Amino acid sequence: MTDDSPAKNDSISGQSAEFFISNDDSLTSLLLNHGIKVRDFIILSFLSDQGPMSVVRLARVVGLEPEKTLRGLKRLSAANLVQRDPATNNDVLDSTARLTSRGQEIAARISNQIE
Repeated sequence: MTDDSPAKNDSISGQSAEFFISNDDSLTSLLLNHGIKVRDFIILSFLSDQGPMSVVRLARVVGLEPEKTLRGLKRLSAANLVQRDPATNNDVLDSTARLTSRGQEIAARISNQIE
């Protein structure tokens, strides 16, 4: 006997997408309550799921141009949710983005609220 129901998605980005689809713009207001724009939450959620990565790799993963990803990272950094470690070649697009402890806390809080 097979189960045709969709597999449970345990990633924060997958849960967020499911929540947004099922609750219209409830996710939007949840994110705004935490001071995060929806487009920046995509970046935050992938860093939460995948861990630190270069700006270029993150851009590929989230499907944004590197410059737009960098702008989102700058906004998240200004909110103390993300930090960027400089690359050895000083290219900002090769810098490594990672969540701060506050970023991890906020991502976990949002994940708990959408479950």
